[in-house]
Amino acid sequence: MHDIADKALRRLGASLSDWQLIPSGTEGYRKAEVTLGGVDTRALSSTTMMAREVPGLYFIGEVVDVTGWLGGYNFQWAWASAMAAGQAVAEAARNGRAVA
Repeated sequence: MHDIADKALRRLGASLSDWQLIPSGTEGYRKAEVTLGGVDTRALSSTTMMAREVPGLYFIGEVVDVTGWLGGYNFQWAWASAMAAGQAVAEAARNGRAVA
């Protein structure tokens, strides 16, 4: 990378950040997937996603038993639960508490 001109690296960076993937189709409902099961939500704090019985252990996203409609809701759940857990871990670190 050292031998590549800055201008070329900027062009490459711009190309990668502007890269778009456009789906060419769908497999339809016959291939649609729904999952359920995983870590019971009753075993987790709903505000931090930390396991009630194992302090410092967090679960997020599809590993948690949360089921919703198709259409990107699993992404929203993954991001929201990760945000909650991340904030809790950061707060614990700021306060000098051990985090796993």
